Amino acid sequence: MNNLLLAACLTASLATASATTRKKPNEDYPKAIQVRATTLTQALAHHIHLNEGQYLRVKRLHLKYLSERLELERELAGEPAEVRDTQLAAAQLRYEQKLNDLLHPDQRVAYQQLRANFTAHRL
Repeated sequence: MNNLLLAACLTASLATASATTRKKPNEDYPKAIQVRATTLTQALAHHIHLNEGQYLRVKRLHLKYLSERLELERELAGEPAEVRDTQLAAAQLRYEQKLNDLLHPDQRVAYQQLRANFTAHRL
């Protein structure tokens, strides 16, 4: 009986230890990108009323988009402005398409109205 109890406690402690050492998905990104993604997602959720699942997916999309943008800016630092602008515009188009896929039709309309009325720095 003691061996069974000891084995159960050992198993539980190992499971707890491995669960606490796992990284959260957001820890792969720099803190500045995490903060910016959170701010963008909160602002968007405020204006177009995301549900919880959408909020998490949109935040993940923001994290990916912001890190991709930062990486492109670093890679293309010495390139001509036209090349840099083309690559950044392509990244933004992919972001917009993925965001549209995550939104419901009424949210898409609200997002398009938001884009028409605000500039990016005001979000």
